[in-house]
Amino acid sequence: MFALPADTINTFSAQLPVLIVASRFGADYAGYLAMTIRLLGAPVTLLGRSVLDVFKRYASVSFREKGHCREEYLQTLRTLALGALAFCIAMLIAGKTAFVLLLGSKWAMAGEIAIWLLPLFSLRFVASPLSYTFYIVGKQHVDLVWQIALLAMTVATLNIAASPDVALKTYTYGYSLLYLAYIYLSYRCSLGMKPMKSMV
Repeated sequence: MFALPADTINTFSAQLPVLIVASRFGADYAGYLAMTIRLLGAPVTLLGRSVLDVFKRYASVSFREKGHCREEYLQTLRTLALGALAFCIAMLIAGKTAFVLLLGSKWAMAGEIAIWLLPLFSLRFVASPLSYTFYIVGKQHVDLVWQIALLAMTVATLNIAASPDVALKTYTYGYSLLYLAYIYLSYRCSLGMKPMKSMV
């Protein structure tokens, strides 16, 4: 019941930044942003799905047998955090240069935007696979509330700032804070139904 609206809002929220940036700051800036999202999002999504497949299998079994999946959650969290750290280091060292080498000097701005969005994509890499915990424990409504908050934050941060760089940096800060909350909530879910009673 909650999964479909949550997925719909998530899809809309993912498309919204480019649309808002295009309407407020022009097609060129929106193009830089779209390219950045595409290049950073592809490896994050691909690797995240691979981790999710493993986590889903073991965490589901653990929850059925023990009533929680804390160990599987923490093991997966550590793996994802190390991957995110490696991704950050690589991007900080070679991110801007890589964009220029791959796409040409006219796309240098996209490399700059990639650095601004780095916390967002790093936390997304960690949070997205772990969010399946909500489905394992039957707390999809928590995910739906978070998706609504994400949509509201996206609209607010990208429309308030007067310049594109401030707008995108503010958007990144807001998104990152929400992802940290997302990770915390999914961890609480991994502890089982008893610890979650205080959340509902």
